[in-house]
Amino acid sequence: MHRGRSIWILVPMLALTGCAGMSEQQCAVTDWRSVGFEDGVAGRAVSSVGNYRQACSKYGVAPDLDAYRSGHAEGAEVYCRPGRGFEVGRSGQRYQGVCPTESESEFLAAYAEGRHLHELESALYAVNSQISGKQNRIAQLKKDIASGSAAIVATETPAEERARLLVEIADMAKEQGEIEKEIVALESDRSLREQDLAAFQETLAYGY
Repeated sequence: MHRGRSIWILVPMLALTGCAGMSEQQCAVTDWRSVGFEDGVAGRAVSSVGNYRQACSKYGVAPDLDAYRSGHAEGAEVYCRPGRGFEVGRSGQRYQGVCPTESESEFLAAYAEGRHLHELESALYAVNSQISGKQNRIAQLKKDIASGSAAIVATETPAEERARLLVEIADMAKEQGEIEKEIVALESDRSLREQDLAAFQETLAYGY
């Protein structure tokens, strides 16, 4: 296999297997400039080279730090664009301080917008999840109440069992009523969060 081809195969292999799983051959022939570039594009800190150094030390191989740092700087230029900052923030990822001073302020401004959008969307998702969970509980309660009611009127049900079922049904009906009130409050909260999200989306400088 041509050496140039092996380099480009090894770079994605590092991402797939993790630096801890690097083989002696990978450590020996990896293009560290390309690895640095990929880490920079992914927003990983330049200190990530320490992980490769640790993985390869058992083979007596050390990464080419200058090549890695050079590639990382090139990759960071791609990563540190405002649009990318917005995407990183919206996805909830953590910024690892890879951007140079001259581009960091615009990146962070976009990142902050994306991060706030992420928080608003996450909050709305959480409320919707709570409502869904409570609706599922009500559906189960209704099913259990119907089943208990059918058992009460069944001729083969003993009197003591009927009495027990009446108490259970009353408790379930009470729980259903409480949950329905909780859903009303959550739906009101959801409406406010939807309004906040829509209002913020209108102010965004970047697409969503």
